[in-house]
Amino acid sequence: MAGALVSRAVGRYRAPVRVQLTGRAGVGRSAVIGALGPVSGAEIVETPAWDVPGAEDPELTAELIVLVVCDPPRRADVAAAGVAGDRALAVLNKADTLADSAVAAERAAAVLGVPCLPVDGRSRFGVADLRIAVAERVEACRAARAAGLSRELRALTGTASVRDAVEEFLAGDEALTVAVEAIPPRERESPPDDPAVALRRARAWRGRMNGGFDARSTRAALTLHRSAVRQWARGEVR
Repeated sequence: MAGALVSRAVGRYRAPVRVQLTGRAGVGRSAVIGALGPVSGAEIVETPAWDVPGAEDPELTAELIVLVVCDPPRRADVAAAGVAGDRALAVLNKADTLADSAVAAERAAAVLGVPCLPVDGRSRFGVADLRIAVAERVEACRAARAAGLSRELRALTGTASVRDAVEEFLAGDEALTVAVEAIPPRERESPPDDPAVALRRARAWRGRMNGGFDARSTRAALTLHRSAVRQWARGEVR
């Protein structure tokens, strides 16, 4: 029972980040999802169209919502952006037909209240920037998941019936991986190229641990120090 509880929590963390690509009929959802292609760590699905007479609008339940619109955004687009909230990333499709796609995207972002990128799904204009933006959002979602898992497991250590199973997981390598991933991406470093780099990083993070930073920064430095030591000891480099 205790092991299953921990396994379920870890399973939720390991699952691909759910991404829904949505929008009104005719805005080019299929072209955008085809141009975007697979994104590491994500499961991307296209929803039914918004604002279809006689049909209910699709439920937006994913961790990331890619909202495809055309210029100018319509009332239904604004409604969808409102439902998605801070999970939304808007795509101004067919942007290659606009006189100034960047200005049009800024205007759409102001109307929708969410970030907006100019793209054309058929010519692949702007698709590289979209892939980067989606990958960054997916990484941020995984960081939030990792932080949530860490909090959940720490809370479970106070429950006698599951304490042993939790502490067994926390003593393993995957718990360290989770702790590293819970650190905001901008504060991490890419994997080292060789053990010497890992060792230098371990020493640098150890110095940060004793640098008088706030508690959160000190914990992050300790985690990154431990990760660098592990990479150095095992030669876990690219």
